[in-house]
Amino acid sequence: MSSSINFKNILVVGVGLIGGSIIRALKESSFSGGVYGMDSDKKAVTSAYDLGFIQNKDINISKDLDDLLVIFSVPVLSFQEAMSQINMMINTENVIYTDTLSVKSSILNTLKTLDRTVLERFVLSHPIAGSEKSGFKASSATLFKQKLSIICPHEDNSELDISKVEEFWKALGSYTKKLSANDHDELFGKTSHMPHVIAYALMDSLYQDLGEKTFLYSGGSLEDYTRIASSDPVMWKDIMVSNDKSILSSIESFKSSLDKLSELIETNDATGLIEFFHAVKDSRDESISGKKD
Repeated sequence: MSSSINFKNILVVGVGLIGGSIIRALKESSFSGGVYGMDSDKKAVTSAYDLGFIQNKDINISKDLDDLLVIFSVPVLSFQEAMSQINMMINTENVIYTDTLSVKSSILNTLKTLDRTVLERFVLSHPIAGSEKSGFKASSATLFKQKLSIICPHEDNSELDISKVEEFWKALGSYTKKLSANDHDELFGKTSHMPHVIAYALMDSLYQDLGEKTFLYSGGSLEDYTRIASSDPVMWKDIMVSNDKSILSSIESFKSSLDKLSELIETNDATGLIEFFHAVKDSRDESISGKKD
């Protein structure tokens, strides 16, 4: 890891899949500072402590940790409560905040209701890494390696704070790109949130029609395609509620594509089907190829 972590202490709020992976990655990177973890699940904190990943075995941590990075990795709708709890627990001016949450506009709106100092020192970020599995046991030190992390600066952030958060993610193996909070939510409403909508809806439809036979005669492609329908329901409920407008817009666009395909099938338009499939295949192949260049 060529980049360095420019903090003496790091507090991860939410020791689940993502937060736990951060803690494990810090251990692997030989980070020499203090690492602390907080979670509503006391067993997750105890487990991380027993394995030597964090320095606290309960919620009692020093209030005046110097040169501190606080990372929020909690469900979106739990952010405000978690932020309030941390503000009561720590008492240091030398602190930067960031997060790993999948929706940015609602978090930014919440921050604007808080102390301006918190707003100024909070650099929104989102590592594009994860799994359908959840919890500290599913976390991995390599989760962020060669994965994209989005940084969402806002007008009150300093360039120095933005740079320090970027360097943090790079030190865990990520590469970074910047988006505004609104652009982030619009884009990921289509490319991340919408695939989960489709996976959940497809599984609902299949199970209503086939019940326990759903996977009995299926190939691996169905299991692969619907893997994300096994994701954490609470996390995805929060995402759907927090990014509802972008997701609903994406659903309408998807319905339009389904209607187009349905009409081609209904009219037995073989030429139209070939043209549709070719156009989609070419677009995907070109887009994927461009990503790798």
